[in-house]
Amino acid sequence: MLSLALTLLLVSQCYSADLVETLAGDPIASTLVQLVQKAGLTDVLKSGTFTIFAPTDGAFNKVPAATLTSLLSDQQALSNLLKYHVVTGGHRSADLFNEETFTTASGEKVRINVYTHNNIVTVNGAKVTDADKAASNGYIHYIDSVIMPPVGSVVDAVRNDPDLSTLYSAIGKAGIADKFTTDPLTVFAPTNDAFARLNQNDLNKLLGSPDRLAETLRYHEVAHTLYSKGMWNHEYPKSTDSNEDRLHIRVDSSDVSINNAKVTTADISVTNGVVHKIDHVLIPIRVGIWLRFNNGK
Repeated sequence: MLSLALTLLLVSQCYSADLVETLAGDPIASTLVQLVQKAGLTDVLKSGTFTIFAPTDGAFNKVPAATLTSLLSDQQALSNLLKYHVVTGGHRSADLFNEETFTTASGEKVRINVYTHNNIVTVNGAKVTDADKAASNGYIHYIDSVIMPPVGSVVDAVRNDPDLSTLYSAIGKAGIADKFTTDPLTVFAPTNDAFARLNQNDLNKLLGSPDRLAETLRYHEVAHTLYSKGMWNHEYPKSTDSNEDRLHIRVDSSDVSINNAKVTTADISVTNGVVHKIDHVLIPIRVGIWLRFNNGK
């Protein structure tokens, strides 16, 4: 009985600190604690049960100085960003599942991905580095990057990026913009330079054949969310083209490649998944054969 009583006492002491107090007692959360105080969120985080996806000091060090300075001068923007890292309820890491989304305290969705092959959990692509810090009113999961709310779907991201204007035009010509709004979705997005690397005759043939153009563009889609931290070397995900052709992902210490293309900008979060810019257009084998031997007919 004495042993049980001591155990219960120790457990109660461990859980006596609330979320803010627990963060304040952890050296890796000093920046987050200061920002929570500056944003006036201390009482909010003490007033209910929450799960915090908490950027470490190292995560905040990755934020461009100009962005951080802007946030520090705008309390509402700072508050909204910090609330984006908070969801209602106590969620342990064991309870999280792949492609789960939560509505955050800022009112926007955040996406969870669980990659079982390497035991990595990400939140909008940020890696959970230390999970399940228990507090009296919830849980803290430390993450290695500050997460920003995505603005719009894949189509919106492509339309609003000048570096992807050729891709956006091709999507329009193929008449498949709606295919890029499904959820979840990963898109390997060829840049304008990637399209410029194509043989001009091949590009003209594709643009003149909406069906084959659509097949080619959908060869750049995967029907689940693949952030870079969840990819592994020699992964072969299915594309969303009509044959569900496989892509070949290669990962090394410095690069991520998809077939013959390198990822030049990774992990652009969107409301329905993630976009990675690549430096070559991916061509399905059967489209490549058509381009070579059928003169575009």
